[in-house]
Amino acid sequence: MFRTVRFALFAFAVMACLIIRPSPTFACVEGLAWGMPEAEINTHLNGNIQYENNNHQRLIARHVHLDQLPVTQLTLEMDQQGGLESLAYEFSMDDMTEVLAGLSARHGKPIATSIQEKMYDDQLWVWNTGEDLITAIKRTSGQAQKFLISYRPSRLRPETL
Repeated sequence: MFRTVRFALFAFAVMACLIIRPSPTFACVEGLAWGMPEAEINTHLNGNIQYENNNHQRLIARHVHLDQLPVTQLTLEMDQQGGLESLAYEFSMDDMTEVLAGLSARHGKPIATSIQEKMYDDQLWVWNTGEDLITAIKRTSGQAQKFLISYRPSRLRPETL
């Protein structure tokens, strides 16, 4: 009896693996996926993208939101074939705490470090979700401060270590 149940569960698992097809890997933003072409990204962002200084591999979008938070600038890096390779959001410093709290709530405690150089002081927080590598950076340079989050597909799955 036990052997039959075990065999049935094994057969069910094999069938599930054969039937279920892998779905596309979604980038951090709902509706965007790694490798998505520029035209689809432009449609998703309501036509707000433009090239950065004639660089056809870097797109800039302004006047966009991540959920209800305004994004100062969204930078999208495209690969040679024109597909989405990575992206970075720049937020107001006033939104930094909320964004970091949201990332921590969703992905757990990050790896954190600080870098101090002559010209700048950076604080970094890093998450590897298995799908994405997320890096949050607070940069202080003189009196100016910036806060941004970058996403790119993870090249190393944590379970392989």
